[in-house]
Amino acid sequence: MRDWKKITVVGGGLLFLLVFAVSFENLKGRAIALYMDLPQPAYSVKIDRDVMIPMSDGVRLAADIYRPGKPGKYPVIVTRTPYGKRNPHHKYAFAGKMFASQGFAFVVQDVRGKYDSEGDFYPYIWEGRDGHDTFEWAGVQDWSSGKVGTYGFSYWGSTQWLSAPYQSKYLRAMVPIVTSQDLYPRWMYNGVFRYNDVLFWHYGNSGRYERSLEHIDIDLALQTLPLIEADDSMGADIPSYNDWVSHPTPDQYWDAIRVDTLVDQIQAPALLIGGWYDYYLELMLEDFNRMVTMGGSEEARQSRIIVGPWTHESVSKFDDVDFGPQADFMQQIKAMLSWYNFWLRDDGAEMPSDSPVTIFVMGGNEWREEAEWPLARTQFTKYYLHSNGNANTSGGDGILSPELPGEEPPDHFTYDPANPVPSLGGTSIYGNATPGPRDQRQIEMRPDVLVYTTPPLDEEIEIIGPVSAIIYASSSAVDTDFSVKLVDVYPDGKAINLRSGMVRARYRDSFTEPAFLEENEIYEFEIPVGATANLFKKDHCIRIEVSSSHFPEFGRNLNTGADIASDREMVTAKQTIFHDQDNPSYVLLPLIPSDT
Repeated sequence: MRDWKKITVVGGGLLFLLVFAVSFENLKGRAIALYMDLPQPAYSVKIDRDVMIPMSDGVRLAADIYRPGKPGKYPVIVTRTPYGKRNPHHKYAFAGKMFASQGFAFVVQDVRGKYDSEGDFYPYIWEGRDGHDTFEWAGVQDWSSGKVGTYGFSYWGSTQWLSAPYQSKYLRAMVPIVTSQDLYPRWMYNGVFRYNDVLFWHYGNSGRYERSLEHIDIDLALQTLPLIEADDSMGADIPSYNDWVSHPTPDQYWDAIRVDTLVDQIQAPALLIGGWYDYYLELMLEDFNRMVTMGGSEEARQSRIIVGPWTHESVSKFDDVDFGPQADFMQQIKAMLSWYNFWLRDDGAEMPSDSPVTIFVMGGNEWREEAEWPLARTQFTKYYLHSNGNANTSGGDGILSPELPGEEPPDHFTYDPANPVPSLGGTSIYGNATPGPRDQRQIEMRPDVLVYTTPPLDEEIEIIGPVSAIIYASSSAVDTDFSVKLVDVYPDGKAINLRSGMVRARYRDSFTEPAFLEENEIYEFEIPVGATANLFKKDHCIRIEVSSSHFPEFGRNLNTGADIASDREMVTAKQTIFHDQDNPSYVLLPLIPSDT
């Protein structure tokens, strides 16, 4: 005979747990909404898993769909990812539940050839057409209002741009986060291979499922030469990696996955979101300016951009710098929700901001709204390099000053590709990378790093905008690299990197017509250091580092002039940096007048 009392107790316990779980989920949703200053959740959430969406060529892509529990027609937000639609690291379920509770249907889809989707994966190449086909499907579902928006970071941000020129009639708004319209400069910066991220991104993501780096000797893999064999050193043959390293210049291979030349065909407005420590930053700022001037509709020309103190993974708190609770990326969910409400609903929602540009000014740690980028009131000011020929290390005699140089001896250093300057901080995120703002003092102890520093500031200086440098240099090598890093030096000596840039000598004038160096001849190198927004406080110093390597974020120049994919020989380069009246090397700083 059954023990009905026991069964009733157990059943009651299960019912209690179920009710508790639902209540806890509701409470959690309300707490999250309160923290992010969102409206309280208005709907329960229904989830349809592994819905197979047909593409125009018959391949089916798998999606999870989060919808309001109440029947009705809702605006749709689509995100398309190569990382697995249930990957907890990327928080798709969180986004799905949050948007569905606010009255949107949220479609998260595995891209072609990944996880539960059919077909074969090759980075980026299918995303334009597949995105369009997904929007066409989403726009006619019985739970859809016929208005579709897109959402996503990085690769799943790129899927938005690549599909936008296809002009689905249902696509009405985009939120591309830390991504760009042109992918070549992200992976091949000025002809310099972004080695660390390219290698390990391909290793981890080139197959149907994610591969772990746990068993990989990362340092050993990074030392592999030639670069074309680096994937083999990890026990993998990765055709897309081999293709990328074999195309170091912006040729037809890269043209197939760029849409910056098609902006006049993009009709949906975009809310772009980027970070001062993200590798897509400068590209995103260019994307924004193209959209507001050349977008294919009046709506597209109403695009907006937000830039915060974030890395590619939206981090704003670091060992050496904490930008405060106001910098928490999660606070941007409110701006995204407002953006979707404005463009995807017909209920009179207001544009999230009257200002097209919203930026976080580091140092002062405050948000600011602006009318344009770069800021119209910017005073671009030259700060010149000075020394008595001994600027090596932070203990040298390098000075940075607005004063023109006179007769000054040049600085010298030796660049040995077998012992490159290591990356510390910056934008790289894979492998053993340490992205973001980091104390550079250990880097500045190296004799192959030249350091030029202003005296402590008598008053604060605000630098907001693109930073660039003109460096006059010679080399004993036929080809080499030169890099420039902008640093904020604190009164206690802490040296925090802001942005850095690099140029490959052979591409100094042209990607299509590379030109090698004549030994010890002086050349002018224009180096785009990058964009930033930083308040240099009183008693801080502005510093510039000059070197020839930034490894492994950027691949080493072996100084031979050979093809980067197959080169395995190394040559040591003797570098000379000039800063005299005939060769006045300088950094161009975007100063913002204090009275504005």
